[in-house]
Amino acid sequence: MKIDRLDHFTVRTAKLAETTTFFEQVAGLKVGPRPPFRFDGRWLYNGEWPIVHLAANEPSEGGLHAYLGTRDIDRDGGSGVLDHIAFRCVDLPAFEARLRALGMGYRARTVPAQHEYQVFVVDPNGMTIEFIFDSSETASWDGSTEYPSERP
Repeated sequence: MKIDRLDHFTVRTAKLAETTTFFEQVAGLKVGPRPPFRFDGRWLYNGEWPIVHLAANEPSEGGLHAYLGTRDIDRDGGSGVLDHIAFRCVDLPAFEARLRALGMGYRARTVPAQHEYQVFVVDPNGMTIEFIFDSSETASWDGSTEYPSERP
């Protein structure tokens, strides 16, 4: 077996509208076609591929539970055992400008030895999303500093 790429990840959320807006505004994804499941949700696309699937968490046993089974998403603030999701990206300056324009706080980091840049943002469900940029990009922080200060 060989894994080629991340196909998608699914987030169960009671905050469907806010989570959709987060991925549209912060990650630049677009809502697109989704199969007619018997539960509400959104598929968010990066070009032709739906990489983020959102499923509306239902308070009662309904279509989502019948299709995917039950899960206690509230035990760890919404993400369960999932720590974070990472996207490999380009154009760090434009991304930082987008976050500033949205008033979205983030943690900026430099990966030791590799000097890749990481930007961590928390979505409306408390899940951390990591955006990774090559060290050839221009960062707003000193790239030699592993733990620069938090960004407003």
